[in-house]
Amino acid sequence: MESTLLIDGTEEGDLSNLNSQSSEYTYTELRELGLRIYKEVWKQFYEWEPRECRQIIHALAGRRDPGEREKYNKTIDQLLDSGTLQDSEMRNDSENPNQPLLVVTQFDAEGRGISYPLEIEEISVDPAFEAHPSYESCPPINQSIQNLRVHNAAAFIPYGDEEKFPVMEHLDNFESFAWEEDFDPDSEMIQIETVRRLHNTSNISITNIDRMRIFPKPLRESYKDGLLWQRFQRDFLRWPGGTEDDMEGACSEPAPDNLRERLSSVLATFCPNLNCLRTLCTTHKHPQFGPFGGGRPKVSNQSMRLSEGEPCGEECFRLTDESYMDKVYWENESDLETLRTILSISPDLFPCQLADLCFKPCREVFVQRSHIFPDHMLYDDDPAGDMGSHTKNNKTKKKGRKPRLIFEEDSDHAEFVPLEPCKHKGPCEKERCECYRQKRHCQLACRCGVNCNRQYRGCECKRCFSNCPCVKNARECLPGICNKCDARGASDDPCVNTRLQRNDTKAVEIRRAKYGLGAFATEDMKPGDYIGDYVGGILTSDHVEILHHVTEYSGRNYFFEFSNANGDEMLDAAPVGNATRFLNHAPAETDLPKSDGTPRSDAELANCMAQVLLVNGEHHIGFYTTKAVARGSELLLCYGSQYWLKTGKGDNLEPSID
Repeated sequence: MESTLLIDGTEEGDLSNLNSQSSEYTYTELRELGLRIYKEVWKQFYEWEPRECRQIIHALAGRRDPGEREKYNKTIDQLLDSGTLQDSEMRNDSENPNQPLLVVTQFDAEGRGISYPLEIEEISVDPAFEAHPSYESCPPINQSIQNLRVHNAAAFIPYGDEEKFPVMEHLDNFESFAWEEDFDPDSEMIQIETVRRLHNTSNISITNIDRMRIFPKPLRESYKDGLLWQRFQRDFLRWPGGTEDDMEGACSEPAPDNLRERLSSVLATFCPNLNCLRTLCTTHKHPQFGPFGGGRPKVSNQSMRLSEGEPCGEECFRLTDESYMDKVYWENESDLETLRTILSISPDLFPCQLADLCFKPCREVFVQRSHIFPDHMLYDDDPAGDMGSHTKNNKTKKKGRKPRLIFEEDSDHAEFVPLEPCKHKGPCEKERCECYRQKRHCQLACRCGVNCNRQYRGCECKRCFSNCPCVKNARECLPGICNKCDARGASDDPCVNTRLQRNDTKAVEIRRAKYGLGAFATEDMKPGDYIGDYVGGILTSDHVEILHHVTEYSGRNYFFEFSNANGDEMLDAAPVGNATRFLNHAPAETDLPKSDGTPRSDAELANCMAQVLLVNGEHHIGFYTTKAVARGSELLLCYGSQYWLKTGKGDNLEPSID
């Protein structure tokens, strides 16, 4: 199977065939060959590079044409002459002294200047103009991402030009500076050219080049790291010793009609989490990739033909008789391969559906499906249909009873930390399944499938209110499992307990509030309306300690923890976020006292609440209204909510997150 090109330009083998290529070289022979070519390329490059650099430096000096230097010096002298107008200066109009003029002078090649005035409009600024509330940045995102600001190496020095910021104390949290990384672009070009010659000239596979271990970094560590990945991140240096052709097989783009290779390419960078479902995911650390296919059919061709249903057209397979079975022939082998690929993923799709995917007549697809999956080769995984087996199972029912499933999850999710979806073969109870060991429910993204005993079973409600088991356990209903409440959102009245997944939010407006910036309702809201999902960078408590000096100095803090017991996961909306970042806390005291003269509490002033939900195996923080909110009113959270780690404070402001 030929190698394929990933969507980011790097190479990956077909995921359905991960076996290493055989080699006619021993390890010693491979290494000696690699080192010999490596030295040749190194020598050729550094014989060319110094000469090229000298030529470039000389070219920067410009051409030494007669008279050009004198013209240049004359122009410079005129520009620096105090008695000559500069390129621009401010003057006052003699007839209207209060009207300033901008005089612009243009110089030609001979140094002659032409001056002309430009009228400018004077803008007066009210000295009482109030400054905009303090902020740094907040690029909008719709999904949380892995930490941006916290690494072992300091990317920059925050507030480096301000004397009061404790620079040294902050830098003590890092091992080095990011710009201290030892990177030599020349060495990278030499290594890439060595790989080209080994692969294209000596016919050494990419796997065997890695076996040589002559480079400091593997050719392919992951879908976004390694020497081959770096090759496609910038323009390649063209030099006489470099070959123009790319590495065949390592840089070959899948053909448009080769569905298997194109799927392999995408799956290597695809995140199957139902909260994501996209390539090059920035939220989950470990995109789950692997081979696809391997499905076994359970529906025979005869069963399909006799099944109930209306024909999809005049050429539907339901209208086909036995005489047509030997009259179908596809000349293009790629069409047949496309059908095989689709059937390897969903072997029981009906021909009417396959016809739409393959762009072929329905009855022709049925004939080809009959050749690929003959009825006499049909797999039967369900012994329930066998009466003898069924009787035997009844006799041993007590002996073969499965142990009771135990789950340690609680509705408050205080200590819950999301797991990566399991991807083993076989049942979770018999494999090294992390969901089983942690006594967790499996997710819809797990490879064990929706029929796994550890899958969360969902609810049977037609309308999900407070008595719904999903609502009681602070979970949103699951599409495909919670079917009666329309968790999939297929109707005009979908399940109300899926608003976060559907992003069914109420519109808000960000503008000046009593304390900094705030979020205001742009429409009337009723109790229980969903405002939005708090998103940001995903951090841990250790990361928060590293950023302690920055948040303390700026007085702006956007950390949000899921619970006091879970320090492995929290959100930081300071670098990135959405409109929920600007929801302020209701102050503990106010100028609007009660009728008896006592101040109102923050709980009475608040009209919103934060709720931690479990959505497809992940923590999310949703904001909901607790009372009716009129259009134009500010949305305020209850101060001191157990989910807030800290609140930001301005120079002289009451507690507020902005």
